[in-house]
Amino acid sequence: MSKAGEVYNVPRGTAYLTTQQIITYTTYLIFYVALARILRPDEVGQVSLLLAAQAAFVALTQLGLPSAATRYISGNIGKGDRQTSGAVARTVLRLSILVGAVGFAISGFISPLIGPSVIGRSDAGTLLILTFFSGFLLDLILVYGAYFIGVGAYARNLYQNALYIPFSRGLGLILAYLGYRVTGIVSGWLIGGLAAVLLSSYLWHEQLPERSSHPIKPLLAFSLPVFGSALIAFGQQYGDITILQAIIGQLSTTGAYYLIVSSVSFLSVLWIPVTQALYPALSASHAAGGTQAVSERLAVAFRLTNLAVLPLGAALAAIAPTAIELVYGPTYISQAGIFAILALATIFTAQGAILTTSLQAIGRTRQVLIVTFASTAVGLLTVAFSVGVLGTLGGALGRMVLAAGTVILARWSLGSSVKTHTENALPIAVLLAVGVGVPLAIVDDLLIGHLSPFRRLPILIVVFVLAFLAISRAFSIFRPSDFAILKDALPHRFHRQLRAIEHLIVGQQKERDHG
Repeated sequence: MSKAGEVYNVPRGTAYLTTQQIITYTTYLIFYVALARILRPDEVGQVSLLLAAQAAFVALTQLGLPSAATRYISGNIGKGDRQTSGAVARTVLRLSILVGAVGFAISGFISPLIGPSVIGRSDAGTLLILTFFSGFLLDLILVYGAYFIGVGAYARNLYQNALYIPFSRGLGLILAYLGYRVTGIVSGWLIGGLAAVLLSSYLWHEQLPERSSHPIKPLLAFSLPVFGSALIAFGQQYGDITILQAIIGQLSTTGAYYLIVSSVSFLSVLWIPVTQALYPALSASHAAGGTQAVSERLAVAFRLTNLAVLPLGAALAAIAPTAIELVYGPTYISQAGIFAILALATIFTAQGAILTTSLQAIGRTRQVLIVTFASTAVGLLTVAFSVGVLGTLGGALGRMVLAAGTVILARWSLGSSVKTHTENALPIAVLLAVGVGVPLAIVDDLLIGHLSPFRRLPILIVVFVLAFLAISRAFSIFRPSDFAILKDALPHRFHRQLRAIEHLIVGQQKERDHG
């Protein structure tokens, strides 16, 4: 195993980061459900505006520095130069504190001026100041998280976020329930952020020698295009919704579309952990072994991503009416077509995320900015020209065009220097997707009108499992080597259960041949 491979165990890192994503999504689900029961609707709206203010503050003050930290720390570790990695960490932290402090000073000055009119309450200025300070703390949390990923300490990144997200949201709900209402929610963010910064500082202590500073200019040359890309990506989340509202003009229609878009986003748990764990490994591999080492890691990443994302996306698209009715009730079943398109489009979103991460890992951040800008422009133009004819379906089409455009442009930007292997296992992934999607769609259609969605769900799960196993074994979709990767990711106590699953999917004879 290479030195980079010893430091960056991508399967194990993916397992840790997947756990983190599950904790995050579960916490936010509980938070929003409880929030609606504790606060009045107008107070929930105020919390949503404060969350948007916090997100905007973080987006504007990060300057892409966490991404730069991960790339430069891992790249120098790949070269065996821990001194320079430590210097990068020291400089990035000081620069983040400086930028965050300036941002907080400016936002603190304007908060009392704009707060009451924007938030709609007399103490809004104070609430905004507390919110922006929690954003400053979140900046530091993200920087430390980038450090942990940069040195391959994926578990410490999990510990950091496992404290921050449940504690900040949980404490906020408790304070709100005790009578502090919106102030309690914001106080939870602040106290949770402070606790997470202290824990992060403790976990990071003596990870790298930080005796000198690193020149700021190369760090900013790398980070500023990433910063621009992040701002564009931030706008992606609301661009199509803004266009829909401007053209259709019905808040209820736009709100329904937003709910469906948000509900599909949970599938990102299938690729966000992969890209986070892969980023430092690609950077270190590129520094130590050039583009060939990057291509080898991408081959494995795309095989597993294609085999995971496409079949699951197709399965959800096939049962879109049941999935929507189960979560949101029968009122939103008319959005099933949008849900299906977005679920199928996740394969492009996943591939695009890995490809843009690869561009960052090899230092081509300007290309990342170009790819992000161009694909966003094409996607939003698609929305603008199709909404008048297709309605909200045009918004879903625009998101699919945006995701597919990102894949095409990112592959073109990587050029012939890095073989991406985006097509790795894609034909058999399509076969598996059709094999599970068609039976699910047929059964779901037959059951609608006869059983409630809660009674349909167990039947659909059984159909999915049987179809998945049948297609996998009949066409030899999975290899024993795929499970060897999973064994690297999981603790030893789960290996017996993993062997049982391998026997079901791969088959006993092939397992013996592998052994």
